[in-house]
Amino acid sequence: MRFGCDHRFWVVVDPKANSTLQDILFQASLTDLEQQFRGGLTMEENPTLFTEREEAEAEATGRLVAMRVAREIARNGDPARLRTATRIELRDGQEAVVFAEDIART
Repeated sequence: MRFGCDHRFWVVVDPKANSTLQDILFQASLTDLEQQFRGGLTMEENPTLFTEREEAEAEATGRLVAMRVAREIARNGDPARLRTATRIELRDGQEAVVFAEDIART
């Protein structure tokens, strides 16, 4: 598929502590994405591009769930059972990590 400057696609970025689905999933063109980078988007936020909304929503939801699970484990986890857990990873069908969140101990 060929993309021009104004063709639209879906973008997913890593969530922050209070992110909603709308914060990390958005539709953009190459022109819009250029503006996002000028406005502060970085590669550390792991922007990922999708042509299909359903696929983008599934990944965005997975990233939110992984982040929230890691946060809850850090807050409420049983230290005896979770002593060795340091990271939550979401993997795709080929076992590539698509999102990872370290478990911060509080």
